[in-house]
Amino acid sequence: MTPIKMVIHREILGTPKNITISKTPSGKYYASIVTEQDVPPQVATVNPEGDKIGLDLGLKEFAITSKGEKFENPRYFQKSLRRLKIRQRRLSRKQKGSSNRNKARVTVAKIHEKVANQRQDYQHKISLKLTSENQRISAESLNIKGMVKNRKLAKQITDVGWGNFLTMLEYKGDIYGCEIHYVDRFFPSSKRCSNCGYIKQDLTLAIREWECRECKSFWDKDINAALNLMLFSESKIPLEEGKSTPDQLVARLEMNRGTGSGQEAPSFA
Repeated sequence: MTPIKMVIHREILGTPKNITISKTPSGKYYASIVTEQDVPPQVATVNPEGDKIGLDLGLKEFAITSKGEKFENPRYFQKSLRRLKIRQRRLSRKQKGSSNRNKARVTVAKIHEKVANQRQDYQHKISLKLTSENQRISAESLNIKGMVKNRKLAKQITDVGWGNFLTMLEYKGDIYGCEIHYVDRFFPSSKRCSNCGYIKQDLTLAIREWECRECKSFWDKDINAALNLMLFSESKIPLEEGKSTPDQLVARLEMNRGTGSGQEAPSFA
């Protein structure tokens, strides 16, 4: 029997029960081993030194916290799009069933795999930082499945990967004792002044900074939204605006598409 070289990224603990071999489109093989072992229950304790923050997700910036910290949107898929188009065009010209076509297919698969790995690595780092440093994170409950139905924004929303990021926050929150709280998606976090509660009804999606008419506070739109998410999750402010219709939601998305081309990013609040 010919030995197979493999990379073991962690020690195998417990009694192995079964193993699943899988192959990726790029030609890499992975072995998933299921083991049985006695693991004592671990109850995560709340981080006493952590803060309670609000987290606003967007397209121009990937994430904005109520403390004013902003995480850029790297747009990995957009950066690889030109190279991907060239490789896909070459693939389409190859004869079906030929070895050259299979080589071209693997090249395209490797580009997709690299983009997915880059996105996952970036989100792992941010989610680890947020959950390990904070006691509670309040985020907006987003209807991602509904958003991607908009053909003008589907590619950008898929590239940013909010759903996978929120999943990382949840399971890492259990490990590091950080509570993840979701706020109703129709809460007017961007329009409401987090200082006095004034609602700026004429706030458009193109406006990124605004001044409150009542208390004269000057706000960055995204930071203000994150502050409101934090306050709402602590029941300090009520739900002050009714639900939007699906047509209104689509209109809001279409009005503001931050792609780095001079257009601003939408705030889904």
